Amino acid sequence: MKRILAPLLLAAASHAGAAVIDCQAPQTGSDREAITRAVQAADAARAAPGPHQLLLAAALADLAQATVRHPVPTLQRSSNRAQAMDLAERAQAIWHAAPPDAALARALLARGRNARYGNHCALALGILETALSVSDKAQGVADPLSAAIARELALVAIAIGDDPTMHTLAPRLLGALRADPAPLQGDSYAAYLALADYYYRAEDNERAEAVVDRLLERARAARPQDAAVLRRLQYELASIYYAGSRTQEADALLEPLARRDFDKSAILAEFERTQDAMRAKVRAGELQQALAFGESALARYAAAHAASAAQGEQAKAAYDQGATGAKAAARDKLVALGRDTDALRLALAHMQGYVGEVQHALGRLDLALPLYEHALENYPEWGEARVYDIARIRADMALVYRARSETARALALQQQVRDALLPRLGAAHPDVIEAEAQIAALGASPGTPAKRQK
Repeated sequence: MKRILAPLLLAAASHAGAAVIDCQAPQTGSDREAITRAVQAADAARAAPGPHQLLLAAALADLAQATVRHPVPTLQRSSNRAQAMDLAERAQAIWHAAPPDAALARALLARGRNARYGNHCALALGILETALSVSDKAQGVADPLSAAIARELALVAIAIGDDPTMHTLAPRLLGALRADPAPLQGDSYAAYLALADYYYRAEDNERAEAVVDRLLERARAARPQDAAVLRRLQYELASIYYAGSRTQEADALLEPLARRDFDKSAILAEFERTQDAMRAKVRAGELQQALAFGESALARYAAAHAASAAQGEQAKAAYDQGATGAKAAARDKLVALGRDTDALRLALAHMQGYVGEVQHALGRLDLALPLYEHALENYPEWGEARVYDIARIRADMALVYRARSETARALALQQQVRDALLPRLGAAHPDVIEAEAQIAALGASPGTPAKRQK
């Protein structure tokens, strides 16, 4: 699994207006006829191919998309993905060979976006790379269409962790940011934040600062009332200052942002802000300050969750005892409170994990372990939604048990991590490889099945 503190160091550069990409949770659908329709379209295109076989390329791409979206048993997913990628590569070869055309580039941009919205990152990456190549040839590198495709491609590359692609895109994105007068919105904002994060991780603090400064300049001019955007950018800038040992400047930037008190209604909006503050301190090596941010947030989340749960109980009693005519309003209130309580519980679980990892990094294993245990208790275990969060916490717990020479417990947890991630990510994924390495180091053969244990 990712090393301790990785969730704080690698927190996603996202915004409420941007689509969140989770490459580890591709969407599936229930349209059982999609594959049949795509196969029939491909057969028809082969029988009467249009110019440069573009109809065939579209049919192959549709078939690739239908293949990855088709629900299959877990053990078949890897072969399903391989088949889809083969189809997609055949489509891309046709598109590359066709005469470059703006209409084709726009169609590929739309297709790549659809794949990204479905979290089918590998498909989206190949389609958007092809779209960018077509647009560059047809319209030129500086054309707005090429710039839009480059931003889309950056979102996918940063989600996958594809630094070579980001290395290629970075100069043109930086140039586009300097020249582009369009308002910062949703995905364009997220793409430029991804660029700043790429430069930061490449230890190019000068360019990272230039990106964030330009984003701040544009945000203040175009969105002066959007306090969330300004706060996020100020935290990004503080991180860069810390990395450059400009501690006084970073502290001066963060200090006014840390003064506000929050009531229950603001807790969830504040979660990303707290995560950013912790990340900035971790990057600066100031773990005690990160711990202070996290423990303060934990106290607020615990109190807000308890209060919301109590209000939910009161609302349930009111619903049970209410007159028939008032049932609908009481039910709506009960449902809303249930959603609030679940969201607060999830924020509490996330923060328990983060604070546990800071304590772990400080060598305080006896304080880290109960935080990990509480996080597991608070993570809901339904469906796929929290599989990766739970696996990360179990891997962290395994490291604690290994450090305490409790080998059997550590082994059981690492096997659970491997068993959860292997069918979803494949044997070549770094998290699976690390789990297998931990299992081997703990003295078991990598294929040994897990014993159930939290």
